[in-house]
Amino acid sequence: MQRTVLGLALDMLERAWSPCTTVRAPFTWSDDRWRQKFMRVDDANREALARAGEERRRLQERMKPGKP
Repeated sequence: MQRTVLGLALDMLERAWSPCTTVRAPFTWSDDRWRQKFMRVDDANREALARAGEERRRLQERMKPGKP
């Protein structure tokens, strides 16, 4: 399936001559269970997400120009 989707994408890049060209893949999700957890924040992961965000902000601060 991944090769087919990649092939469709490459074909579209080669053949799409105008903006907003859309190609529909012949695949569908088997169910929507993934939506229930996608980007979900709850008590089970709140602390881990907060720590990851704090670490990301520290890293971004260190990467700013002029920072050692």
